[in-house]
Amino acid sequence: MTPLHLPTAYLIAGILYLIMPLVVWLMLRKQHALSNTLWYLGGLSFGLSLILLGMRDKWPDALTYGFAVWLLVLGPLLRACALRHELQKPIHLTWMLILSVAFIALYTVFHAVLNDASLRFMWSSFGAAAAFAWLALSARALYKRDLSISAQWIFYFYFALAVLLCLRVVSVLFGWSQPTAMTTDLLSFVLITCAVVTSIIGNIGFLGVFIERMNSEALESAKVQARQEESARLSEQIAQLDRRRSVGEIAASLAHELSQPLTNIYLITDRIELSLQQIQDESLNKYFADLNRNTQKAGDILGRIRTFIQSKNTRSERVELSQVITDVSALIHDLAYNESVELQVSLPPQTLAVWADPVQLSQIFMNLLRNAIQATQGQASRQLQIRVWREGPMAHITLTDNGPGLPAEALSQVGTAFFTTKSDGLGVGLSISKSIAQQHGGSLSIGNSPSGGAVVELQLPVVD
Repeated sequence: MTPLHLPTAYLIAGILYLIMPLVVWLMLRKQHALSNTLWYLGGLSFGLSLILLGMRDKWPDALTYGFAVWLLVLGPLLRACALRHELQKPIHLTWMLILSVAFIALYTVFHAVLNDASLRFMWSSFGAAAAFAWLALSARALYKRDLSISAQWIFYFYFALAVLLCLRVVSVLFGWSQPTAMTTDLLSFVLITCAVVTSIIGNIGFLGVFIERMNSEALESAKVQARQEESARLSEQIAQLDRRRSVGEIAASLAHELSQPLTNIYLITDRIELSLQQIQDESLNKYFADLNRNTQKAGDILGRIRTFIQSKNTRSERVELSQVITDVSALIHDLAYNESVELQVSLPPQTLAVWADPVQLSQIFMNLLRNAIQATQGQASRQLQIRVWREGPMAHITLTDNGPGLPAEALSQVGTAFFTTKSDGLGVGLSISKSIAQQHGGSLSIGNSPSGGAVVELQLPVVD
C-alpha cells in the first residue's frame, strides 16, 4: 500500500478548488467585479481538471487526458486574467482561449497521433507551469502596485506550483520519473500537497486583496474627511478672525473719526464757559460742567477702544510661504472650481520663509483670492496667477487676475477703510490686509497689470 493514493489526492484537491472559489465568489458577488467571476471560473476549471485526472482509470481518455489538460491550463489563465483586470490591464479573453485551444491541439497530436507519453506529459506540464507563472507574476505586479500582502502570498504559492511542475519536466526528461500524473514519488507528493494548500491560500489571498482594498479606501476616505474637516475648521477660524478684525477696524475708524469732533465740542464749551464768566453769568455753569464731564467720558471710552484694538496679541512663528499658499489654495479650490477660475501658482525652488502669524497670513491670501475671483466675473476665460520670489531681504507675492482692472479714480483710495468698488462690500477687507502686512513689517499695494487686470503685491521680510 503506497503512502499516497494519488487519485484520491487529486479528487480532494479538485473538490477544494470547486468549493473555495464558490465561497469567495459568493462573498464578493456584491462587488459586481469581472475579476471575481474570472477567478471563480478559473478555480472551477482547475478543480474539474484535477477531478478528471483523479478519475483517469474510470472515465474515458477523451475526458481524463485532452479535456482535463485543457482545463488544467485554462484555469490559471483565467485567474491570471482576473488579476490583470484588477491591475486595469487588457485581458484579451478571446486570444487567451485561442492560445489554450492551440495548446491542447498540439497536446492531442502528442497523445493520439504520435502516442509519445513523454512529449505529452512534458508539454502539458510545461503549459501548466507557464500558466501558473503568468498568474504568479500578475499577483506580484498587483503586490508592487498596491503593496497587497494577500497578492504577495498568491505569488509565492502559484510560483511554487510553477517551479514544481518544471521540476517534474526535468525529472521526466532525465528519466528519473515516469511521464504520468499518477507517479507516486516524493515530487508528486510535494506537488499535490502544494496544490491543496494553494487552493486554500490562493482563494483566501484573492479575497484578502478585496478586503485590503476596501480597508484602504475606507482609510483614504477617513483621511479625506479629516482633511475636509480641518480645512473647514481653518476656514471658519480665518472667517471668524476676519469678522473680528473687521469689527476692530470699524471701531478703530470710528474712534479716530469721533475723537476730533468730541475734542472740538470740549473746546467750544470751554470758550462759552469762559465768555459767561467774563459777563459774570453763572446760571449755566452746572450745565457746562455736565457737558464737559460727559464729553471727557466719551473721549476716555474712545481712548480705551483704541488702546484695546492696538494691543493685538499675535502668535508669530517661522512660516513657509509655499505651505501657506498651498493650504489656502486648497481651501479656495471649491470656490474657484465652481466659478470656473483657473488658479496658477508659481513658487520658488528654494524655501522662502517669513516671521508671521500663519492664520493672519492665511487671512490676507484668502481675502485677496476671493476678491480676485469676484473681479474675473464676466471674462470668457477666468484666470488667477500667484507668483512668489525673493528680492534682497524681502519676499514678494503677487496675485494677478485677468479682470477689467481698477478705474483710475479708485486706485488712490483702494485699500482705505470703508472704500469699496462692490455694491455689497463694506470696504474693510483690503484695509485689514494692509494692516496685517504692516504689523508684520511689510506692505501691500494694489494696482493694475500692464497686461490687463488688477495686481496685488505683498512684501514681507524674509527669515533665513
